[in-house]
Amino acid sequence: MSLRRSPALTPALAVSLVTLACGDSQGGGAEAGLTEGTGTTAASDTTGGPPDAPTTTTTGHDDGGSGTHGQGESTGTTTGEPACDVNQWTLVERDYLHGGEDVKGETLPACSEHRWYVAFPDESSWQIRLTRTDGSGPLRATVAYPDEPTELVWQAALAPPLVSGEAPAEAIFAVPRSGEFAVHVRSDSPDAAADYNLEFVCSIGCERETTRFPIVLVHGWTGFEAIGPITYFYGVTAELESLGFPIEVAILDPYNSTTVRSGQLAEQLDEFLVAQRARKVDLLGHSQGGVDSRAVVATHGYGDRVSALVTIASPHRGTYITDLALGLAPGGVEAALGFLLNFVGAVSAQQKSDAEASFYSLSEHYMQDEFNPANPDDPRVQYISYTGRTCDAASFLIPGKKCQDLVDPLIALGYAVLQVARGDNDGLVTVESAKWGDYRGEMIADHIDEVGQLLGVTDVKFDHLEFYRELARDLFAEEH
Repeated sequence: MSLRRSPALTPALAVSLVTLACGDSQGGGAEAGLTEGTGTTAASDTTGGPPDAPTTTTTGHDDGGSGTHGQGESTGTTTGEPACDVNQWTLVERDYLHGGEDVKGETLPACSEHRWYVAFPDESSWQIRLTRTDGSGPLRATVAYPDEPTELVWQAALAPPLVSGEAPAEAIFAVPRSGEFAVHVRSDSPDAAADYNLEFVCSIGCERETTRFPIVLVHGWTGFEAIGPITYFYGVTAELESLGFPIEVAILDPYNSTTVRSGQLAEQLDEFLVAQRARKVDLLGHSQGGVDSRAVVATHGYGDRVSALVTIASPHRGTYITDLALGLAPGGVEAALGFLLNFVGAVSAQQKSDAEASFYSLSEHYMQDEFNPANPDDPRVQYISYTGRTCDAASFLIPGKKCQDLVDPLIALGYAVLQVARGDNDGLVTVESAKWGDYRGEMIADHIDEVGQLLGVTDVKFDHLEFYRELARDLFAEEH
């Protein structure tokens, strides 16, 4: 991987690069640039219209993963007959180029078109260079949104056209939104193989950051996008967007069953994918939001549209206090139910009914006996989990307890009940219940601190904004 930065380009340099990219007249049709149809060739297409869409193949790797470059094979000898129907192209899915990784010595087979994936942040610009290193006839490249229909890619260019014959071609790509883009490469002489290099150099906004796919924040109980200046993930959206990360916020019922909430989330994911021009998203769910996210993948079949699913203090094996509140476990039903209803703020009869439906969705009985068997992990999705751990005043003052967070009074009863019955917890969810998939450890936080509440005031040893910054950076590093 190489990520190189250059000083901001002057207008004169930008104009000269575009002129260089557009001015190569080698090979008929080069002046048409990237507005041609997918299969237009200088030699055979005299109509100027798009040919049949290319068929799609892969090079033996997952479309979201990365592989080796420069290992293509030439077609070898020619017989005097066309190697293939130049109006039929094979679209070959290549690798994800992490951080603008360069491609060196790549072979484009005859009658093929390569599609690479890159991820760039908004408010940045990149120099893209295409160099044909072997073969005849110009090579050309374009940048498009990853969800662009194949037959429209060359007409919907997002960057000035690159056409490389004897000389390299360069263009400036001013990034319109953070996230993934597709880079297509094809030849004007498609009946013969050609070798090429593809390079990316950041020129403006190089400090900006992004993930490959949009991050969707999914709230838990009492969740909301915003009430006045207050957000559920307090200040997280503004912080990550200021760095460049693409963020969407789901708005689900404050309290309802996972069946209802996951259906709402599925509908919103469809909208987010269209709005972001993305193929996939990364889901980040707190508490019940993590369970809803698992249901979206397994029950609603979104495994092909989710790259990573991160859960924070989600009760994957249920939380005992809801069993207690609903009478599913012996003990003080009235006290536990009153505590939970007070915590979620349910006051009307309907709200209490919906809240109890939510409680059941997070009970040990439901999660272990019904939900988990019906919602297995999808192998296409990476599951990542975190949790918080807190303690009461007595434990907080004992060094041997190794607890650095003092539980918020709002959830002190929940902490006490769970500590006696199930062990270490964050006030609502135990550490063991929150572990799922790739478990990455404890936050110095209770269930409220984990999302920066109240109003950004958390334990002095826990900076929730820094936690979410690093989480987003990890997702980028892991190509999500």
